[in-house]
Amino acid sequence: METKTTKALITLINTAFDGLDPPLDDELLHPDCMDDVDILEFYGGIRWPEMTDQMIIHGYAAPTAFSAKAFQYYLPAYLIWTLRNSDSPEYANESILLALDPGTSKEMLHDFRKSKFSLLTPEQKEVVARVLHYFADHPDLGEFAEMALVNYWMDVELQAPD
Repeated sequence: METKTTKALITLINTAFDGLDPPLDDELLHPDCMDDVDILEFYGGIRWPEMTDQMIIHGYAAPTAFSAKAFQYYLPAYLIWTLRNSDSPEYANESILLALDPGTSKEMLHDFRKSKFSLLTPEQKEVVARVLHYFADHPDLGEFAEMALVNYWMDVELQAPD
């Protein structure tokens, strides 16, 4: 169910990520990934606003294999789905919040995970931080949102709402 807050966040997401071109097939897979099995559905230039619920549910692991460009492009679909389906038993909502957590700087995959954020604009980073703050108190997703905030997104400067 969409609330006033989730509708406002969805509007911010749509605005922040508007105008991006879908990645080409050879730009989908992160250069450090050896296997593209998790992103097979994305070949052919699927546009993120056209992604179905089933594509997000079945493609829950795709963000872990995406390049920075693919991560930037497809992130809004996952964020919007999670806002609309935060109480879903599907793993997709946890998965995207985990993909937003690079872990601590001492973790082996920290730099790899963080590299996916490299193309996000300041406006896009702010929107992601706002979504994570929104989920911080969620009974099921809060721990994932809090860890992502602590490990990276807490330092993103939030602008005062208009």
